[in-house]
Amino acid sequence: MVHLKTKEECRLGNETIQVWTVELPSKHAEGILKVIKDNVPAQDSIDLQHLRRFAKPKFLPEHYSNPSKSRHNGRPPTLHLLICPTRIMSLQDLHGILKEHTPFASSPDSWAYPLEIKEITVPLLAPTSVPQANEWSAHYWPTFYRKTNPFGAHPASIEKAEAELQQPEEDNIGVEEALALAAKVGDDNRRRGLGSGTGCVIVERVEGSTNIIAVAGDARYKPQAHQFGETDNDTCCRGNMMGHAVMRAVGMVGRKRLRCLAVDEEARDAFFNDLPISQLEEQYFREDNLKPDGYLCLRLEIFLTHEPCIMCSMALVHSRVGRVIFKERMPKTGGLTAEMTRNDSGPVGLGYGMCWRKELNWQFMCWEYIPTTEAGTVTREGGSKDLKDEKYNPEAKNTLEDVMSANVTLSSFASMHV
Repeated sequence: MVHLKTKEECRLGNETIQVWTVELPSKHAEGILKVIKDNVPAQDSIDLQHLRRFAKPKFLPEHYSNPSKSRHNGRPPTLHLLICPTRIMSLQDLHGILKEHTPFASSPDSWAYPLEIKEITVPLLAPTSVPQANEWSAHYWPTFYRKTNPFGAHPASIEKAEAELQQPEEDNIGVEEALALAAKVGDDNRRRGLGSGTGCVIVERVEGSTNIIAVAGDARYKPQAHQFGETDNDTCCRGNMMGHAVMRAVGMVGRKRLRCLAVDEEARDAFFNDLPISQLEEQYFREDNLKPDGYLCLRLEIFLTHEPCIMCSMALVHSRVGRVIFKERMPKTGGLTAEMTRNDSGPVGLGYGMCWRKELNWQFMCWEYIPTTEAGTVTREGGSKDLKDEKYNPEAKNTLEDVMSANVTLSSFASMHV
């Protein structure tokens, strides 16, 4: 499984800032650092603790280090000091301060060390993974990864969730089993001409045990009675948006919660399509296995064959779900992916990142499920072959693309709202 980047990760994760650096003899490092702290009061006003303050020349990026200034002819070992952001102090003022202190000032015992202040670019914010820290160290400046993520869920929480999902305890449903069930219910409705082939499974995890709460396939094409009594299948009911798999599954959970209130289940608006329409859906809908007194889908786990559309993504936010796992990314219609483009192939998503946005009052963890082959490589099968729709799905070829922003291999998918 690949945990999705959040909107903030994509928007702010690559922001940079300009800083001053200087090379100096190692033995004078502490003295010059004290000079900086005493004479540049605002040098810590911008948090750059994810960057090393001192760096050895061998750990600097190749484009920054200067091979011609190798230590020879008795040259002392040196360090490079990250002084402060350029916006805090001008080059002229900084040069004047350092020039007055050893080793940059001449003394009776030694010649002054050449003072060469450089302006370089460094990451403004902390990295969110080890690979990102390594990449920044190679391109900017030696960088720390402190096992935290200022833009999303804490890495420890993600690791715990992934362990529960990928290594289920006995009698608990796992990711592959849940996704297979979602695919089955979606395909059942597709074969009956009721939907597009997408499916949704909702699971509740209570004290380490899992229960399947709702199973729903897409049913957007299910004939509906017209509000004036007409039954023509070509009425406005064709392509009912409330028949999306997510909307139906969430509706079923809501109906389960209403059972204890003795509400007549048949007293409903058929437009919502939130009652079972197949034996498989009925099997799980009739089980009274939902923990009572909860709010709709609070902290429930959602397993989807395809990334949901923007409407369904927002429905998941409003339903207060806990975790979402989908199998096929939908670059043209999906609402959960925050990445938008990659350098070599263009669009890979709409960029809404609805699963984790600071503007919303609820966030949840979300993964794209990536099957792993026996050789340990990531593969992706075409995901649009069952999504045949004259309105949304022009004939599309399932050509494989290597999407660098997601570090996985993805297929080209149709512009299908799921």
